[in-house]
Amino acid sequence: MRDFIRRGLVCLLSSAGLLAFSPIGLTQPASTASAYTVEVIVFRNNGPREVGIGGTPPLRGAEESDTPPAAAQIGRFISATPAARLRLAGLRQKMSAGGYRILAHAGWTQTASSWGSRTGIPLETLGVAAPGLSGNFLLERGSLLHFGMNLRYQPDESTIHELSELRRVRFEERHYYDHPGIGVIAVVTSAARP
Repeated sequence: MRDFIRRGLVCLLSSAGLLAFSPIGLTQPASTASAYTVEVIVFRNNGPREVGIGGTPPLRGAEESDTPPAAAQIGRFISATPAARLRLAGLRQKMSAGGYRILAHAGWTQTASSWGSRTGIPLETLGVAAPGLSGNFLLERGSLLHFGMNLRYQPDESTIHELSELRRVRFEERHYYDHPGIGVIAVVTSAARP
């Protein structure tokens, strides 16, 4: 009887659009994977902290296993965000006025990869073409949502900066990824939100 009532409540809430996910075991079909909007600013840190060859260690996940699941889902690029809709434009202007060199500012919509897949979307796919900058951005979903990057910035032959980091993110929050040579500010939101 209790299961019958629970299923009825889930059906009612689902049909009213009030149930975004089901905590009681109903699953979403694979063809309707959740989409996320991501926006990033990649910038060069100028000043005394800048160093030569070096970088951060390779990506490691502290909270969950590094082994990809057997049936890993690979994140899919859906579309680029038009420049007029970028939410961090004001921050970009303040950073530029403050002496930071903006290497890239991009936004896009994508699905997430399965946790542990370590498969990202290349900068070229996102339309980012900054001299000396290469790599990809990763968005993974396990029990939690994680965002990160594998970036390499080589402004000249003697200097290489590598930023490889993956961490848990929350919707609508600005996340700062620090490195002595380059930095990234990222915001992730649900694509369903305006």
